[in-house]
Amino acid sequence: MKPSALVVINPKASKGKGEVKAKKITEYFKNAGWNCTVAYTQGEGHAEKPAKRGAENGFKTIIAAGGDGTVNEVINGIMRSGKDVDMGIIPVGRGNDFAWIAGIPTDWKKASDIIIKGNPTKTDVGHAKGKIADKYFLNGMGFGFEPLVNFKAQSYKHINGMASYVAAFLSVLINPPKGYEVSMTLDGGESKILKTQQISMNNGRRMGSSFLMTPRAEIDDGLLDYMFTNHPLKGFGLIKMVLKFFKGAMVSDKENFSYGNARRVVIDVLGNGMISHVDGEEFEREGSHFEIEILPLAVSLYRGDKK
Repeated sequence: MKPSALVVINPKASKGKGEVKAKKITEYFKNAGWNCTVAYTQGEGHAEKPAKRGAENGFKTIIAAGGDGTVNEVINGIMRSGKDVDMGIIPVGRGNDFAWIAGIPTDWKKASDIIIKGNPTKTDVGHAKGKIADKYFLNGMGFGFEPLVNFKAQSYKHINGMASYVAAFLSVLINPPKGYEVSMTLDGGESKILKTQQISMNNGRRMGSSFLMTPRAEIDDGLLDYMFTNHPLKGFGLIKMVLKFFKGAMVSDKENFSYGNARRVVIDVLGNGMISHVDGEEFEREGSHFEIEILPLAVSLYRGDKK
């Protein structure tokens, strides 16, 4: 029996050439002996539905052809289906951080070959619950400064990649968040009260195309890596913070940053709500209670050489 795959793709991906790219991908898989079906997304947040339906209808492999947003929606569809299916990624979107982490090349043929020729590897999945939102994630979750920059970068229509994040950072630098008072509990232990500007809770290492927010994270170690600022920063301190993000140098700066790992984290915001994202997609704009946990080896993923 031929292997079967459902390719979930945004028709506007690949600079508006998603449909053309989908035809090339399906033809490539068919020539390799696969049965391949395409599901086109109908807007932001829609990819979860065909991914879930495809898993429930018997597809053994669900492929997210897009950027980090599509990847996030597809993993949510797979996890909510409750089915044991394999996941593939063909990075044809604007941001491809998790594909980079998983060693998947941006060349669509090479990414396809990883699925056609490879063996899926068990990979951790994160799960975040707020007062309203409930989402799974593959890469990570950010609170405060980072999501402000991320959402600003996504609003730019004519620039992408690193350039959009630099422009967004300069914009947020003019009016940065002053800091949040939060209570953080790690693995059911004693709660800590923090005054912080940025919190990262990640399965993967990289966000925002170039920022190594949690440089020691592994996607198959059964742990969330966390990083937060020990106190609010401003002006040149914020610039130095972002420069450290490029190299993951926060780990050695124990005066300004804390770094570690846990299996489950609970965050309560004691004042104004905190803006947050999962895998670069909005989670809650003013969240006050978050529960984040890692689900060890919860999905089988076609991966390349780990970064």
